[in-house]
This record gives sequence, structure tokens and C-alpha cells, in this order.
Amino acid sequence: MSVKFCRLQKKSARFFNILPQDWQQIIVPKWEAFKASASIYVFKENKAIIAGGIVFKSGHPNSTDFENKYAYLYNENYYYIGFLWVIPEKRNQKLASKWLSNVHYLNTNQKYWLTIEEASLQHFYQKNGYKLLAENNELNYNEMILTYSL
Repeated sequence: MSVKFCRLQKKSARFFNILPQDWQQIIVPKWEAFKASASIYVFKENKAIIAGGIVFKSGHPNSTDFENKYAYLYNENYYYIGFLWVIPEKRNQKLASKWLSNVHYLNTNQKYWLTIEEASLQHFYQKNGYKLLAENNELNYNEMILTYSL
């Protein structure tokens, strides 16, 4: 089976439908306000979306107070990566790493930032070239901001 990476320009609901319900509740109601400055990139296998994520150019819908302190990154030409997801049946095939590589390749020399709340994801992003910028330990969970630049 052939897997194809592409920008999803229409029918964003097809991507949203693969996301966990709590993520759908964040992005779906606010998508209209963000879609002009965001791009959804997906992997399709045959015609089914099996993985994807969103690149936001000037803001994202679930900014925390901690993230807002780093919103200046948009002014420094960083794009935000959010909602990166691989369907459970397709995990352990390096699709998330391939997704990041494809996004980086499409936008050569572009800088990115993202937030993680699971410490276990830090190693994954660091092996894909991201560096820890800041960490917030004041909450019941650990919130980390990572950046990528060539």
C-alpha cells in the first residue's frame, strides 16, 4: 500500500475525525478563525487519512498562559505545530517523524515551535531536531516548549 503526504486543502473534517475527541472539541469549533493562517498536512493510505498535523502561522486555538509568554516566536518567524496525530493502527512506523521531515522539507529554513505536556514526547521531538526552550513545572503536569531551526 502506498502512503502519500499532502496538504489537505478541503474537507478538514476528514483530518479532525481521526483526532481524539478532546482534541476535536478544541480545534473544530475554532477552525474557521484559524484556517486562513494554518495548513493541515496529512498522510493518506489509499484515500484514508492515517496521520497528520496542523502548522499554524500566527496563533493556535488552545494557547495556555505559559505558551502566551512565548507568542513572540510568531514575530520571529516561527510557525507552531499542533495536533500531530497518528491513528493507533499505524503507530510504530515512524509516521510522525516522517510527517515532521516532510513539513521541514516543504518549508526549507522555516523555524517551528510546539508545546508538549507529556515528558515521554520530549525524546521523540529532540531526536527530530527540536530543542527545549522552556519548561513550566508549576502545574499538575509538565508543560514544555520546544523549537526547531536549521
